[in-house]
Amino acid sequence: MSLTTDLRHAIESGDATIAIRADLEPVVGVKILPPTYAGSVHNMTAPRDDGSSEWCSVDAPASFANRVEAALVAAHPELAPLRVEVGGRVISTLEMPHRAFDATLRESELDGVRWPKTDIARKFAAASPGSAYALLRYDPAMVLLGGWNSTALGDRQAGTRELKLPAALSCEITATDVLPVQRAGSRIDPLGIEGTEASLVEFEDGRLEPYSPETHDAALEAAARGRDKNAYPRRIKPSEANLGNVAPSLIDKGIIVRGAITLSGTLDLRRLGRYQFAPADDIEARLLLALMGLYGVDAVVRRGLDLRRDCELVATSLSVSVRRPLAEPEPLDLSGVADALAAQVAVMREHINEPVVLQANAALRALVGAV
Repeated sequence: MSLTTDLRHAIESGDATIAIRADLEPVVGVKILPPTYAGSVHNMTAPRDDGSSEWCSVDAPASFANRVEAALVAAHPELAPLRVEVGGRVISTLEMPHRAFDATLRESELDGVRWPKTDIARKFAAASPGSAYALLRYDPAMVLLGGWNSTALGDRQAGTRELKLPAALSCEITATDVLPVQRAGSRIDPLGIEGTEASLVEFEDGRLEPYSPETHDAALEAAARGRDKNAYPRRIKPSEANLGNVAPSLIDKGIIVRGAITLSGTLDLRRLGRYQFAPADDIEARLLLALMGLYGVDAVVRRGLDLRRDCELVATSLSVSVRRPLAEPEPLDLSGVADALAAQVAVMREHINEPVVLQANAALRALVGAV
């Protein structure tokens, strides 16, 4: 049977989940650079006696979801009809951090009407799993990847609820049995600039001047009275302006993988089954969403595992299977997933809105430096 047929049967059963697993390895060597968080630390389990850790995050679920979105918008931009034009650039909900609930939309206008006051936004505000047609019509990826209306899109004074949609697709990349390593950092200034004193004065526009008490003290004292440590003008060291030498140092950055690097995830068809999309056919809508997820994962695994510098990975295997309670896994063949998605997009095209392009308001344009 075809992928579409197998997937439709799994959706109709009402009890199926799709398991996703890929074995990965570095393109070269055994050392990779996981993401770093506040304090320049990696997300890993507590160190063992030998300094190694049992587990380390290589790509978090939210980050992987962004990669799926990038694959989808490249192949099917029509699946993200809500867009905002700002500074000569148009971005869609597949490129916004919070999809159709993003502040970028909130700070935009449609035909002179603020987004929260538009008919489309009001339909979003009224949506729920039992009445999800507006989500399908304007931002189907939000049903697949989740969303949270944390800004109460719509009229806040009317007590609009904060709709929370759990992701149906969730994948992450992890490494096991890892050993943290250190990386050297330094800067050799070809101009030979030295100095550890705050010998420069920095202005808000980035201009630098050599410090002079007669010239700068009055302005510096006025800035200091504002009690804002980042107020300008301010005295800085040459190194704070990326000038001069920086002594070599070692910082914790990167891991040696002694175990395995694995992509694992689920596409929960049961969760998609909670949504009702009338007047669209529920099964066909869920099939579209499932194919979007499988296409996105397949595209990322096959073409998008250049996660960041020093973290270029390659897949050595990819397995996708339907899981049902008390039953053996049923493998799914993704070799035709691109064609299957294209065909299902055509089937559902009448239920996906034509592009709607909003204009950024003055505040948003100012933030991005657009006139």
